[in-house]
Amino acid sequence: MRKRQLMLILACIATTLAIIMLAILMIPGKGVHYVSSSTLRQPFFLHNGWYYDGRDWAFVQGGHKVTGTRQINGVTYRFAKDGKQILPYKISYQYQLSSRQGSSQVAASKYIILHDVGSRANGRQAASFMRRTANSNQAYTNFIVGDGGTVYQMKRPGTVSWGAGTTANQNAPVQIELGHASSQSTFQADYRAYVALARDMAGKYGIPLKLDKGSSGTKGIKSHYWVSQHIWGDHQDPYEYLTRYGVSKQDLASDLAGR
Repeated sequence: MRKRQLMLILACIATTLAIIMLAILMIPGKGVHYVSSSTLRQPFFLHNGWYYDGRDWAFVQGGHKVTGTRQINGVTYRFAKDGKQILPYKISYQYQLSSRQGSSQVAASKYIILHDVGSRANGRQAASFMRRTANSNQAYTNFIVGDGGTVYQMKRPGTVSWGAGTTANQNAPVQIELGHASSQSTFQADYRAYVALARDMAGKYGIPLKLDKGSSGTKGIKSHYWVSQHIWGDHQDPYEYLTRYGVSKQDLASDLAGR
């Protein structure tokens, strides 16, 4: 009789524990979004709490993807119920470079570098050209923004791109080109996505939301013009293009800072 009672007690305890564990797993941001330990041991996929599988981003704490809204490095991020980041821009992989194009070297997290395409090409035209000529011209960036706010991913963020000279390239996990618009409304949509992308990537790589500050040893978001002044080159983008549509350097700095 005692043995039977003991078995019943143990069964009740096991059932209770199972219910508790199930409840924990149903809490948003807990076990339902578990990321395997083998994945977390791969440093390329996880940096500063950020997980990236090549398409989707998530923020991982304690081995689990968070949900809802989070403030991370001065940037507000939104995450869906499955833990995937809800991007503040629309992204296209149509012209992404192949594995045989460009570099797979991991860049140091020091700069986000901002460019414009320097021609009358819109986003699609610039992305198509870059895909065809990345290796032959030894020139490409991680992203091109254009066509009313579309973000074309050219090469995986976090990797070296060839947009601003060897030293700058090796220290910039993200470089962004801005395609040229044919109307004010298209420019405004492009510009909003350009700023949103720069803030998003700066937050992910722990880079301050400060534009063109300090010397080459100062982390931050940098224009190609700043790179020419402090490291190497003779470029002045993206300021000449931005001023055509009434955006000053101070406007850009304020927008990047979220003011």
